[in-house]
Amino acid sequence: MKKYRVAYQIALQETLQRRSTLIMDRLGGFAVVVSLYSFWTALIGDKATFLGYTRAEMLTYVLALNILRSFVFTGRGWQLVGEISSGRISSYLIRPLSYHGYALALDLAQKTIHVAASFFEVSLLAVCVRGELFLPRDPATWLLFSVAVLLSSLLFFFLEFMVSSLAFWTSESGGPLFCFELFLQFAAGAFFPLDVLPLGLRRALEATPFPYMVYFPVRIFLEKVPPFEAMGMLGMEALWLMAVFTAAMMIWRRGVRSYAAEGG
Repeated sequence: MKKYRVAYQIALQETLQRRSTLIMDRLGGFAVVVSLYSFWTALIGDKATFLGYTRAEMLTYVLALNILRSFVFTGRGWQLVGEISSGRISSYLIRPLSYHGYALALDLAQKTIHVAASFFEVSLLAVCVRGELFLPRDPATWLLFSVAVLLSSLLFFFLEFMVSSLAFWTSESGGPLFCFELFLQFAAGAFFPLDVLPLGLRRALEATPFPYMVYFPVRIFLEKVPPFEAMGMLGMEALWLMAVFTAAMMIWRRGVRSYAAEGG
């Protein structure tokens, strides 16, 4: 564990040193949040509710998106693609460590910085708009939400890891990764609640792992689902995580064997 803790500390320092990149990333994320808030405020207008969401719930949904995007969708997919394509991955494969544990440590370092920044941005926007926020009344909701977010982060990590591992077979794997991340944020509800979609499309998306990354965790936080149903969601999310983890490991092992054969 010590080597992964050291990797986390080094990655944390490197992330803080790249201040200009960090600031631009956060400005871009903040602009998205402000745009979404303005959009939904215009749609709600003077109505008490819109699509089953009160003004306070919709504002909370938008602010929660900023935090979840920072924690869930911060990943190392593009770095993995670059390391495989350039051959730098070889230096990791010969070291006495698990590449997945190493990648998770670096991923956590990035999430730490971005989540801290997102909390500051959310607080700033909440003060500026002076809107009422929705906070769960049941203490169990906070625990269920925390577990859901943790599983969401791991689910995204292994999904992105699986898609990025295609770089073992093609130098054009950046294209699939870009399309995957773009579709993922739409399907996860990172721009709007999936309630706005036609019922058939929403049901189709709910049969995939994507809504478990943003849409379902926020619904748990907003207490839109009873605790028993929330537990069922967490169970299904854990099953999706196991399935994605297994698939990602299979693709990784096959990719490493293919890479070693070509290198040999």
